[in-house]
Amino acid sequence: MKTGDQVIGIHFVGELETQLNAASKTCRLAILYFYKARPCRFISPFYASLAWKYPRVVFLKVDIEEAEAEDVTDEWKIRRAPYFFFLKNGKQVDKVIGIDADELETKVNLHSRLY
Repeated sequence: MKTGDQVIGIHFVGELETQLNAASKTCRLAILYFYKARPCRFISPFYASLAWKYPRVVFLKVDIEEAEAEDVTDEWKIRRAPYFFFLKNGKQVDKVIGIDADELETKVNLHSRLY
């Protein structure tokens, strides 16, 4: 899967580590999106559209209602959604909490230019 082609679903901590390591090796910004299907149904399509608009950014997502994703949500201490973490070289550089498409795109644009 080529970065920017789509949003990459994460189900286990190992998958997340693999994707973040790959992003770090190529010096790409990674955005980790924790969501629940019903409350996030309006922001999820917008998030997916950002993956096409910013192909140099790695867009990841974790459905916090999936049983398989429990290890990822536990590691990141996520209990509500949506929550967006911006990561560079394995370190958090920013975050967005809640459904705010303008703030999300502003930060994607800002951080994708910085790196």
